[in-house]
Amino acid sequence: MGSDLTVSVSTIIDVYHTLLEQGLDQQVLTDKSGVSLEDIDNPDGRVSITKLNTLWDIAVDFTKNPAIGLIVGGKVDPSRFSVVTQASFQCETILQGLQKYVRFFSIVNQGVTMSLREDGEFGILEFQYASSEFYCIPEMERMISAAMARCHYLIGDTIKVKQFCFEHAQPEYIKEYETAFNAPLLFEQAKTAIIFDRSLLATKINKGNPYLLNVLTGYAEKLLQKIQSKSDVKGKVRFLIRNHLADDIELDVQMAAKELNMSRHTLYRKLKKEEVSFQSLVEGVRQEEALRHLQENRVSVSEVAFLLGFSELSAFSRAFKRWTGESPAQYRSSRLH
Repeated sequence: MGSDLTVSVSTIIDVYHTLLEQGLDQQVLTDKSGVSLEDIDNPDGRVSITKLNTLWDIAVDFTKNPAIGLIVGGKVDPSRFSVVTQASFQCETILQGLQKYVRFFSIVNQGVTMSLREDGEFGILEFQYASSEFYCIPEMERMISAAMARCHYLIGDTIKVKQFCFEHAQPEYIKEYETAFNAPLLFEQAKTAIIFDRSLLATKINKGNPYLLNVLTGYAEKLLQKIQSKSDVKGKVRFLIRNHLADDIELDVQMAAKELNMSRHTLYRKLKKEEVSFQSLVEGVRQEEALRHLQENRVSVSEVAFLLGFSELSAFSRAFKRWTGESPAQYRSSRLH
């Protein structure tokens, strides 16, 4: 599935033009990245997520600045905003704008899922890659710094962020993070997240235009349908499962069908056509994520069990032994020595 994941041109346009502005020859950039200026000039164009990650490799190498993602994300150029960003800006409140953005985020980047939840006095905006294979630190840095820069652009400097969480390890250029985010930072977390005062969600967006919102939303819906029609159902279900493993919800066909806007019967039928069952997909994603967490050795075995949605460590241990013939502890130990 990973090789078929795409991002919108709006996702790469800033880093592409940054490289040109810094003196990288346009033909050289095209040859190295596989992305041409014609691709960039197509507002509805899409490129593979692998090309996006290649662009970031080029950017870090050419600029000799590993913090280039933070710099690119911090720039606000309204002329380069995607239809999704433009639509979210026309909403009445920050809550409605974020809900709109979450709804259409797969247009922006199919490789990352974005979700918004409220927890007590906090609002939490979460980002997670569909596969760790495609996790790109500069792109994640750009996404988070862009989210903050655009929020400041909308409502000024009234944002009270409690904490920023990142999946990757703390980089050597931590001072650039501290300057860019000016809030407590946590690294090696299960998900990348922005945690903020829940009261921010009620903030009014003064630039909102109901007519533009309706027009842009209609256009975004058409783009979303076009993207979804090209994706296999199995891939979509795996994406949902991975995103909800650690959530306190029932991972079943009913949940997946609801999120995919189809009936249970339709989802059953489509999965059967692709010769796979829902439960086998849950099992497969859990196994993949278990192996990844144990190999990375960032969290305890108990925490891995929680992140995979197991209510008890013993249940996870039995499942893991069924998958590999080893206990989680044995597997981790054998990979670390």
